[in-house]
Amino acid sequence: MPTTFIYRGLDDAGASVRGEVTADDAQSAIAVLKTRAIFPTEVKPAAERAPAAPSSAGSSLGGHNMGADLTIFTRQLANLAAGGVPLMTAFSALSTHTENPRLRAVLEAMQRDVHGGKALWEAMSIHSAAFPPLYINMVKAGEASGQLAAVLDWLADYQEKEQSRRMQIRGALAYPILLTCAGALAITLLITFVVPKFSAMFVEFGQALPLPTVILLNTAGFLAHWGWIVLLGVIALVIAFRRYARTPGGKLKVDGWRLRMPVFGKLAMRASMSRFARTTATLLRGGVPLLDALAVVRDVMDNEMLARATDSAREGMREGERFGERLQQTGVFPPLLTHMIGIGEETGDLQSMLLTVANSYDIEVETALKSMVSLLEPIIIITIGGIMGFVILSMLLPIFQINMLGG
Repeated sequence: MPTTFIYRGLDDAGASVRGEVTADDAQSAIAVLKTRAIFPTEVKPAAERAPAAPSSAGSSLGGHNMGADLTIFTRQLANLAAGGVPLMTAFSALSTHTENPRLRAVLEAMQRDVHGGKALWEAMSIHSAAFPPLYINMVKAGEASGQLAAVLDWLADYQEKEQSRRMQIRGALAYPILLTCAGALAITLLITFVVPKFSAMFVEFGQALPLPTVILLNTAGFLAHWGWIVLLGVIALVIAFRRYARTPGGKLKVDGWRLRMPVFGKLAMRASMSRFARTTATLLRGGVPLLDALAVVRDVMDNEMLARATDSAREGMREGERFGERLQQTGVFPPLLTHMIGIGEETGDLQSMLLTVANSYDIEVETALKSMVSLLEPIIIITIGGIMGFVILSMLLPIFQINMLGG
């Protein structure tokens, strides 16, 4: 019975497209799209339109972190496949021992689809909310080449490395964030509860107050009367900015601004280049053609400016240009990446060069994160200490002044 599928993909010009197609099953829908010169990155029944599709960076589904559970599942499936365990038996065992209820339901549905004759990648493509495009394309390449166990092992390594980096970033920023929140809370309590009491006392003396005290009292009075408006204004600006960043033009500008930010921009670029190089190398190693690999890579980079530059590179390669030269012409990718890719094309060892670049950027990101954290902590301490010192000094100056007059 024909079914309506919704899809997302790229046309022959490299532009993102989405729409609907009617076919008997997902595989037939993909075949129809290819006849229209559309490379699908996601195909699912229209009935599954409602669920949100989280990114490969990990999402919270069913009270668990899907990214972490998917990494564990991939490693276990790779080990079972390498040990010669039949796919149906492996799915049965893994679905029984999976704690994430959403992932368990997905695995049980996939088991039925595979038992019904679908390839593993086809079963995964139906559940694209759980399996990102990179994952599906790698499994497809592994099945086509007969190296599914090796591909799953590479995927597990890749996911573990990505998860380790995310945990490293969160761990590195945890203390500075905690320190900032504690300092902000302390300053808020001082201005909200302590300063008003001193203010009433100062009024009783009728003496001219020092300038720091006047500034502090005026600030506290302003926040007491208009603070809620300021808070609402900040929230409104954040919401407006987030909505603007979701529009195509807004996302392009915001992502470009992120890459141009002082200090943080270089860090974001290095992290993106590491993901670009490692993902491309992983797909190539799995047997995915370079043009198809880039179509997947552009969706996992999480930066619209870099994604469009990747599309431009794909278009140039369709016209016969070399990969490294086309990336260099975009003016977005750093010289180290384009130079190493050029060497890889000349030597015929593009995968190794991409992995070398990815490892190099990983080291730079790790070093930069450590340096930033080591600088953030004293900056936060000095800033918060300076503000609290100003508040305390502003409250004590009138007391010293009154004591001197009384003496």
